[in-house]
Amino acid sequence: MLRLFRAPRFWKDKDSPIAKALNPLSKIYAALSNGKMNSVSPEAVAVPVICVGNVVLGGAGKTPVASMICEELAAREHRPHVVASGYAGYVRNVVRVNRDVHTYLQVGDEALLLAKIAPTWIGRNKVHACRAAVSGGASVIVMDDGLQNNSVIKDLSILVVDSGQGFGNERLLPAGPLRETIEASIRKSDVVLIVGERNAAIEDRILSVSNDIKIYHARTEAIEKAAEDMGYVIGFCGLGYPDKFKMTLDQAGYKVLDFIVFQDHHAYTITELQRLIATAKKVNATLVTTWKDYVKIPGVFKDEVKAIEIKLRVEEDEFGTFLEEFLSRSR
Repeated sequence: MLRLFRAPRFWKDKDSPIAKALNPLSKIYAALSNGKMNSVSPEAVAVPVICVGNVVLGGAGKTPVASMICEELAAREHRPHVVASGYAGYVRNVVRVNRDVHTYLQVGDEALLLAKIAPTWIGRNKVHACRAAVSGGASVIVMDDGLQNNSVIKDLSILVVDSGQGFGNERLLPAGPLRETIEASIRKSDVVLIVGERNAAIEDRILSVSNDIKIYHARTEAIEKAAEDMGYVIGFCGLGYPDKFKMTLDQAGYKVLDFIVFQDHHAYTITELQRLIATAKKVNATLVTTWKDYVKIPGVFKDEVKAIEIKLRVEEDEFGTFLEEFLSRSR
């Protein structure tokens, strides 16, 4: 498995000398981050806001969770709109994402992916983006990646944790992968959704902070063409936690010859795609990637790559009922 870019390995090691050496910088980061969050007075919007976020830098799976929640709400006859960060895009004004007009360079790959599921808005000013969503017909807002954004009052906050990734070495950036302390993220959350295999150590860590917080469990599933019909595949992706996609392919029965990892939010070049396609043709394999990556592939190459759609399924049947009961008692 070729790994071109990854998070530093010491982010997984609590006893890493490098992590310990970087601790002074982590304290500076914490002070600056806390100062920024505390300087903001949160504002209310006219509909309930469900915040989906994580505590690590990328890879927890918050965007699939936001998509799943939107589908669950729409099935219950709500009108969910998404407010997303538009990360890696250059548009800063509030705008509704149009998949027929916007590119990932403008609005980011995650916003394009979310716009497949529900009306999606981006903008540097999240209050204005939420109010634009309300004017656009939203009856509930799903705020993607909003746990560390204090500008909007949230009615329900969901912390997403990947069971394989966990909390890394439990250190703040840059000594570790944490955006804020585990304690801070759990205390501001109403629900923790753990994605992947059950992990008692992670649950114990969460409950050590709040012993009555709701914990749900979810799994990712590949729902594209049956693995046995595709022959051999070569997978590639640019995700914060790429191993999750590799594991999903393996669990779905895909015969993976090779797996190539790029940096999170990677913008694929023509040269890279030509090399990937040539490599796959040499071994008579199909190139497969995620939809998040597929939206960044130029049209001339799209027929050479198969996008594997990944769905999230919550194990507890009462999760949908929980969301419905939350909305019924919200402002």
